[in-house]
Amino acid sequence: MKPRLIASAVALAGVQALPATAGGLWLSEFNQPTMGRAAAGEAAGTGNASDAFFNPAAMTRHEGSQVMVAGGVLMPTLEFDVEQSGIVNGDGDGGDAGDPLPSISAFYTRPYNDRVTFGIGGLILTGLAADYDNDWAGRFQAQEVSMAVLGVVPSVGFRVTDKLSLGLSVPVMYSELELDVAIPQIPGSPQPDEGKAEIDGDDVQVALIGSFAYEFSPRTHIGGRISSNYEFEYDGNVEAAFLGSVGVNTELTLATQARVGLSHVINGRWTGYLTWGWDNWSEMDEVLLSTESNGAVLPRNWEDTYHYAVGFDYSYNKRWTLRSGISYDDSPVEDEFNRADMPIDEQWRYAIGADYLRDDGKVISTSLVYADYGDARIEAADALPVAGLVGEYSTYDIWFLSVSVGW
Repeated sequence: MKPRLIASAVALAGVQALPATAGGLWLSEFNQPTMGRAAAGEAAGTGNASDAFFNPAAMTRHEGSQVMVAGGVLMPTLEFDVEQSGIVNGDGDGGDAGDPLPSISAFYTRPYNDRVTFGIGGLILTGLAADYDNDWAGRFQAQEVSMAVLGVVPSVGFRVTDKLSLGLSVPVMYSELELDVAIPQIPGSPQPDEGKAEIDGDDVQVALIGSFAYEFSPRTHIGGRISSNYEFEYDGNVEAAFLGSVGVNTELTLATQARVGLSHVINGRWTGYLTWGWDNWSEMDEVLLSTESNGAVLPRNWEDTYHYAVGFDYSYNKRWTLRSGISYDDSPVEDEFNRADMPIDEQWRYAIGADYLRDDGKVISTSLVYADYGDARIEAADALPVAGLVGEYSTYDIWFLSVSVGW
């Protein structure tokens, strides 16, 4: 009976630790300078060492070795408005559940000869953490959650012709999640009050990214990349008051992603950028969670999403380059299927940034991004008036601030 009780308590919360980000769950901010134009045109090549991650084919255009180190901070705001909730849930709105989080990245590229260039990227990220008030109406789905990701991405670019290059990278990602979820008081048990389950799991996954870069002319470049999905399996233990310890496994698919980007030098000062993208979120039609003796299937009814971005660089003088951009991702799920364990809606990003060229050749870049994650609505009213939750996230946004140095 214990495994069944714990599975029931944590099944709806087992995936909350993954951040709701661009195109469903993907994060697009890795402290790279192209953040300053909402990543518009990024897939066509960044022109710096971050090509090792975003388009390894474009590394073949680099003259000599490139290095970049970068750091940033995510400042989320996550506030839920309760419209209806069950008697056992109460009506607490959870307060502001967002906490500031750091991120660090580094990239390096080095030509082997006039056709082959090698690169590597390193990422230390913390996913969108949530820390709700203790009396939050959705505490039986998630009370506190955080996710950390460390990744190493070796890559290679090969120049096929003077205009066409191909690239390949092999991301190796380690992720760890921690989740606390409240357990309702169980009639007839020795549990006098609500209990708590604590989930702690980790996993390592390897993917493939293929890319291309094509030069129509010195002024116009196009490029693209496609990445395979990640099948994360988080093995860990659930430690629950009065219920003991039970092993748990959560399986989650992060979607295949494709991006195509275009960059065009309009004149001596202005350069324009476009991006189109597709995320195959219909792959995640359900999420699996299992204990030692039973399991649960969480239907998602997600659909594929599409990504659009436009941005500009403006060369103010020989030292300063200014940039700005905007991007949009549609929502993968209708309101009737949205749930509090993974709230998702359409997403808008508004970005500005700047480069400063020093006398020693180093480029210092700063970026500021405001991401509006919409007003994800939850309509889990089936169990009302005893349990259930109806409402929406009145404030659901993130500020991203990053600084990088490249040379």
